[in-house]
Amino acid sequence: MSFAVVLEGMTLVAYVTVLLGGRQKRETGWKVLGFLLVLTGAVQCAGMAIMAFLYNTDERFIGWRLDSSWILCTISWSTLVISAVGVVSSAYILPSEGDYELIPSNE
Repeated sequence: MSFAVVLEGMTLVAYVTVLLGGRQKRETGWKVLGFLLVLTGAVQCAGMAIMAFLYNTDERFIGWRLDSSWILCTISWSTLVISAVGVVSSAYILPSEGDYELIPSNE
């Protein structure tokens, strides 16, 4: 899960870059952002699946229960995947920004 935290930090930097960057960064940055969101969600989901497998099969976990961290992990990777779908779909559905129009001069 430490790897997922590093990926989430990278995703946060990508969000800031896409939102505060120029037009070109917004037009091309959604691809990197969408990939990072899906990758982070997949890493969290895989970590949760491994934990569920060990919880069900390993005898060291008898008497334990999956609690609020399990719920928070599920919400986290679900939110990441939904956000990735939103970013990628908005890049395809919304129209391009277009170029800036020059102000006509009276010379």
